[in-house]
Formats: sequence, C-alpha cells, structure tokens
Amino acid sequence: MPIVPIILALLVAAGFILLFVGLTQTLTQESEFEQRLGTFAGRRGGFMEVSEENQDKSSGQGVAAALNKALVKRGYGARTQENLSRADLKFTVGEYMVLRAMTAVLGAGVGYLAGITNSLIEGIPIPFAIAGVFIGYMAPRWWAGKRASGRIMAFNAQLPDTISLLANALRSGNSSAQAMSLCSREAPHPTSTEFGRVVAEMSLGIPPEQAFENLLRRVPSEDLDMMITAMNVSAEVGGNLAEVLEKIGETIRQRITLKADVETLTAQQQGAGMIVSILPVLIGMVLFLLNGKYMKPMFSGFPYLCMPICAGLMIFIGFLAMKKVTDIKV
Repeated sequence: MPIVPIILALLVAAGFILLFVGLTQTLTQESEFEQRLGTFAGRRGGFMEVSEENQDKSSGQGVAAALNKALVKRGYGARTQENLSRADLKFTVGEYMVLRAMTAVLGAGVGYLAGITNSLIEGIPIPFAIAGVFIGYMAPRWWAGKRASGRIMAFNAQLPDTISLLANALRSGNSSAQAMSLCSREAPHPTSTEFGRVVAEMSLGIPPEQAFENLLRRVPSEDLDMMITAMNVSAEVGGNLAEVLEKIGETIRQRITLKADVETLTAQQQGAGMIVSILPVLIGMVLFLLNGKYMKPMFSGFPYLCMPICAGLMIFIGFLAMKKVTDIKV
C-alpha cells in the first residue's frame, strides 16, 4: 500500500481542519457594527437583518466579501441568506459558500484516503473522493437546515404560551410594543430572540407590519401567521386584541394536541418503515464482517456493483413512500 498518498491526504485534511477552525473563530467575533447595534437594541449575540451597505461593511475583505457581493442580489443568494437567518447563523452568503467549498475539499481528502485504505474496493479511490466532495459540500446545508427546523419546531411549541403572555400583558395596560418587549425578556429561546429582533427593528424605525413580515419570513408558521394577521387587523380597526389572542392560543393548543394524537397513532408505522429500511443494511454489514470474501464479489465492479446500488435506491424509495403515507397534515 503506498504511504505517500496517505500522508498527503492526511496533511490536506489536517490543513483544511485548521482553516475551518480559524474561519469559525473569525466569524464568531462580532463586527463593530453588530456591537453598536446590539448595544442600542439592548441585546447581544443575535443576528440582525441589516441593509446591504452595512452588510458589506461587516463582511470584511477577501474571497468571502467578493462572493457575498456577487451572490447577495441573486435569487440563490437571497434564499441562502433567508435560510441562514432562520438557522440564526452569523454568516454572510459569501462566507457560507467559502465554508461549503472548504468542507467539499476536506470531504474529497477524506474520501480519497478512505478509497486507498479500504479493502472492499481496491484501486479506485476516485468514487470515494467524489462521494466525499458531495457529502462535504452538502454537510453545511444539512447542518443549517436541521438547526433551522429545530428552531422553528421549538418556536411553534412555545407559541401558545407566548400568545398567553402577550394577552396578559395587553390586559394589564401595556401596548403591543411593550408586550412584545416583555416576551423578548421573559420567553424562552428562540422565542425571546425572534421577538427581540422585532422590538429592535421597530426601535430603529421599521414599521410594525414590516417587522412582523420579517419575523414570519424567518419563522414560517401558519399559527404565527394567524397571530400576526390578528395583530395587524387590530392595529388598523381596533378591537379587543387580548381576547382575540386568547382564542388563537386556545386553537393552537388544540391543534398541537391533535397533532400529538396523530403522531402517536402513526408511530408504529413510522418505526416499521425505519426498521425495514435499516435492516438490510445492517444484515449486509454483519455478513461482510463475518465473511468478507462472500460479500466482496458484489462490490468488484460492473455489473455486480449495480446490485447494491439498485438495492439502496429501492430501499430509499420505499422509505420515502412509507414516510409519505404516515405524514398526515393537521
């Protein structure tokens, strides 16, 4: 087995790990603009949606800044910035793309190393490197998506209590802005962070309707949309907003209860789908560990390699079908 390619792959992987650590430490430091804005808004450490000019000033210089200027006005850049905002990540679009490029190269190095050291498929490390590039490039997106979905789920779970807090604050004589400021201080994360952004934007002169629209874009939720619509209508035509919010909160609680009942009834089918999907892979791994010579011909090249590939695709399609059947919208 050649030693030089292994050493080079390890050096490349170590170099990109060091670059990733350095970039992470640099991006976690607040810019001067963010520090002044956080001091004015009474909060620190949260991502604020700022104008393009201020965003360019805070993004620094170099490749990330150039990419940010090139992508920020495009549809892909706008969608990426929206996803980063939902995940509460302090990355510009350019910095995020540089991070994905670095993880792609790191994945290529790790994949090449795995290709030349494995005993299952010998002599062809290129497919492993290509798979590593794909996994490395998609890893930041998966991480940001999982973080964003987790924040949205937590926000939706906290929304009934938040609405009750708003209604009680309104009954005690506070205005809508004061009630939201109370939520930003008393509610748990991420509700406090999101309402803190709304209060900060309104303090900076942004109309309440636009601040609510920005909140709904960061946290896409039908329940939140219903609450924002009620607050906007109440601001225009008046009415007992506290009572309306109480009814909305009760409706959301009933929907959450019904959704929990549906998840309980479909848990067995979802578990069966997971077991049926994972079981063939586990059996194949066990057989390979027990008798590698018996399993090795399946991975020896075309046309034998088509069998595990087709089997994996069929298992994945079956898993998606089972998940779709048990995904009942409430």
